[in-house]
Amino acid sequence: MVMPESSTLPLVSVLLPAYNHADYVHAAVASVLAQTCRDIELVVIDDASTDATWTVLQSFSDPRLRVLRHDANLGSHATLNELLGLARGTFIAVINSDDVFHPGRLAACVEALQAAQADLVGTDIVLIDEAGQPVMAHWWITAFAELKQAWIDTQDWAATLMEGNVFMTTANFCFRRSWLDAVGEFANLRYVLDYEWLLRGLAMGKKLAWLDAPLLSYRLHAQNTIAEKPLAANLECAAMLRNAFPALLAADGIDRVRLEHLASQWARIERYLGEIEATRRHEALVAKEAELVRLVHDRDGWIAERDGWIAERDRQIADRDGWIAEREGQIADRDRWIADRDRWIAERDARIAACEAETAAILSSRSFRLGRRLTAPARWLRRMIAGKSGSA
Repeated sequence: MVMPESSTLPLVSVLLPAYNHADYVHAAVASVLAQTCRDIELVVIDDASTDATWTVLQSFSDPRLRVLRHDANLGSHATLNELLGLARGTFIAVINSDDVFHPGRLAACVEALQAAQADLVGTDIVLIDEAGQPVMAHWWITAFAELKQAWIDTQDWAATLMEGNVFMTTANFCFRRSWLDAVGEFANLRYVLDYEWLLRGLAMGKKLAWLDAPLLSYRLHAQNTIAEKPLAANLECAAMLRNAFPALLAADGIDRVRLEHLASQWARIERYLGEIEATRRHEALVAKEAELVRLVHDRDGWIAERDGWIAERDRQIADRDGWIAEREGQIADRDRWIADRDRWIAERDARIAACEAETAAILSSRSFRLGRRLTAPARWLRRMIAGKSGSA
């Protein structure tokens, strides 16, 4: 639900950029609204999420909450900068849509900023998994501990931040409006915009502070931006450090010139490393191409051999089909001969039957029987004569 602005300015503005975190954004928003510091506003921008993030945001009803939505995705730095322009509080904090504030975070951060007369404060961080459960073993925990140790050992923010970004995330930023007025917006960076913003503020003489209390839960999951493309993230970080450290470390004009020349050489080294890596990849691709050419040649030879087998098989099939056709012709001739034979036999049998019937009719007729009686003496006489002839 989009709530109207209050006419009373809040003590703390909490800024929440959201993108495709439907599974986590409810916990993030709820953790802000449950802060012990009640004099807050929470400004949320859904950066054109394609999942149910906007639906989840609409489920809240709180006068301290303002929710806006982009029609098209603008990216994290543009969304953060838009949120900075909407913040009305004396103090400003950022929370990512997959992270969680502990209930006393804002109150403790505001108190620390006032007590230390600092411009920006961060706190210790707890690592949680997708289900919100603590993660007890992970390389991130070791890296974070080493960066905190650098601050403990040096008590120098320039040295600590040269070691690495101990704040780890924009969600660990709570700062005065005066920081924003001096440092300005976030740079257009994909992976280290928070780190660059810190270094820029430190180079301007802004004061950092740290609370050694776990007041932020950082959620570890497969879609974390920093895990997206490790090589690209490290290259962006290297280039950012090269650009930032002359202004951060130069005590006078001579130091600045020296550091700028060192940065120039650093840039060349990065370029050479990139060219070496590109050459290595090219050589690997050429070797792979040669291997592929051989494999293609072998494949083509096999295909030709297979095609020969197929042609031979097709010839054998054609011969077989010819033999089958010839055999079927012979069978057809045989069947025709058998049919003719059967017809002839049937005709013969019919004639024989007719003759037998005619003979039977003749034999059974009165005229035949009368004739037999009349010719009986003649037959007897012939037999007698034949008998005498035989005895002679």
